Amino acid sequence: MSSVFTSRRPPLADAAERSTVYTANMGQVSPVFTEYEQQVIRELAMHRVQPNAIQRLLENVGKPMVKLMNFGRTSQSRTVRGLSEHIHGWIEEGLIKTFRAANRLANTKDIVKRYAARGIQVGDDFESLRFMPLSQLDAVADSFRLGSSLLLGAEGALLGSATTLAEGIPGAQLVIPSLILTDVTSSMTLLSRHTCRIATAYGYSSKKAENLPHLMAAMAPQTESSDEGYLALKTAVVTSIRESGQFMARSASVVLDRQLLEREAPQMIRLITYVADRLGIVITQKELGVLVPIAGAVLNSSINVAFQQVGHQTAKDYFRRAILEDRYGEDLVAYAIQQEIAVLQERRN
Repeated sequence: MSSVFTSRRPPLADAAERSTVYTANMGQVSPVFTEYEQQVIRELAMHRVQPNAIQRLLENVGKPMVKLMNFGRTSQSRTVRGLSEHIHGWIEEGLIKTFRAANRLANTKDIVKRYAARGIQVGDDFESLRFMPLSQLDAVADSFRLGSSLLLGAEGALLGSATTLAEGIPGAQLVIPSLILTDVTSSMTLLSRHTCRIATAYGYSSKKAENLPHLMAAMAPQTESSDEGYLALKTAVVTSIRESGQFMARSASVVLDRQLLEREAPQMIRLITYVADRLGIVITQKELGVLVPIAGAVLNSSINVAFQQVGHQTAKDYFRRAILEDRYGEDLVAYAIQQEIAVLQERRN
């Protein structure tokens, strides 16, 4: 989603901080960045050239889904194009509704308190934060990281284990589709809530409707496929959890020998038994029945936390770049980032 910022330049945050000068020469740009802003530009370039392992995994998993969507949009068949547009519209509408729900959960008073603890009085004028040094904005944004991770981890663990256990309870199987839907909806709402808080911390209040495009672009950039990767992995994990629960329910009265496990057991149960074998531990059927819900909780929790970490950095990078572009103009910031990318690529070669 393209940026919609002006190139209006606010007053300098602190002239003493400005240590790097890009001199104008013909068509070149000439911003004066603070030392911290130049560090941010290097980080933005680094995240483009060398994304972390989790982000690479999510993007690789999400690429097939992105290709499928792109194929639908560019198909020669009017029916296929229409279906693709409908799906894209449903996804976008769902994301908007998720942000609206998340926005009701995002407490702006908490953001005000965190700035107040740093001696910065915000009130309701969050837009004024865009004029603050980026070091202050980054510190407040990062302060929400641990709490969001714990909340998403707890949500994933609770519903992951509940989905597994429900398969073994007579009659409870009827609520499993609702549990899965609740899990996906809850995790996306909590992820959106975190993005709302990050946006507000950088001066783009999530309570203002005009900032909704920024929220969506920060959480689901069009140039990346990590969000599609998260949904694909989430689907695979939930499916594996449910299959494991079904297998344990079916085999409650059957002796689980190695042949049966290798022939019929889902991947998650095979993984548990493989790890046990490597550790030299013999797992009984009763112990496996206890471990499966725990494994489901850990897997579901882990994918939530992993994507939250990627999403946190993605949102931070989006709003940090937005603020720099607001201060210096898109062309100037793009030039500086491209210069850093060139340096990084030269070092890699």
